[in-house]
Amino acid sequence: MTKSAIVFGVLNARLRTNGTVETALTVRELSGQRIALRPLLAKNLDTAEHDFVDTYNLTPTEAAAFRVRIERDGSASVPAAI
Repeated sequence: MTKSAIVFGVLNARLRTNGTVETALTVRELSGQRIALRPLLAKNLDTAEHDFVDTYNLTPTEAAAFRVRIERDGSASVPAAI
């Protein structure tokens, strides 16, 4: 049987000028260096909101609130896990 690990980090999302949304979970290695895991480029905020739930394990309510922050500010961060 294969064991899976949960990785906690900060989900960063940025709305680009063409309407696409860049996302990645940023984690800190033991060395202190930050790395991005599971970087995705969604075609729009609707698709990105589904990714927040399906890929980054946010609840639908958390994903909706995160989307509002991205629409308002252009970028946002929230604790998440994969």
